[in-house]
Amino acid sequence: MLDHLVYCVPDLEEATERFSLLGLSPSVGGRHPDRGTHNCLLRLGPRSYLELLAPDPAATVAPPRWMGIDLLNGPTVSRWAVNAGADIITKAKLLGKDTRIQTGERRLPNGDTLRWRLTDPGTHPAVSVLPFLIDWGGAQAVHPTDALPDVGLRLTELRLYHPTPESLTPLLAALATDAVAVSAPVERIEITLRGPAGEFRL
Repeated sequence: MLDHLVYCVPDLEEATERFSLLGLSPSVGGRHPDRGTHNCLLRLGPRSYLELLAPDPAATVAPPRWMGIDLLNGPTVSRWAVNAGADIITKAKLLGKDTRIQTGERRLPNGDTLRWRLTDPGTHPAVSVLPFLIDWGGAQAVHPTDALPDVGLRLTELRLYHPTPESLTPLLAALATDAVAVSAPVERIEITLRGPAGEFRL
């Protein structure tokens, strides 16, 4: 199940203004002090969201930073996450024997605490069509979308491109996603969204 999409942008304030022109108001997410990034979020539906991720000018973390953010020339969907739930350890093994699970937490303004486990999305490559996995602690645990308003934004299409898409098909199916990769010279992720101003692509 799709958890979230990571849209890397050079400047978070500028990106927020661009989305505002589309009738959308991203909600402030938070800072990742050990990663050198900060974000804003847009709800896509129940327990699913779009993350706008940018380098944090107040951070002192040196490149390379996660999600391929230092390898991109402009706004790019660089990663996507699948909610693996309690099966994250089992499913992580499908990604490779060296895949490690990390933990994190962040305090929300309302006093709730977000806690998660995830497989490292890495600093390279610039774009990875293979999803990373995340677990928020179960269906009853706090999820980022719990505090996000419904601004009428929905994902209508997720497209994955890869030089050898056939190598990813069994793995994508094993991760319980219905995403399909198609052939292209380089890896890239394209999404189509529908909002108050109509459909647009990232």
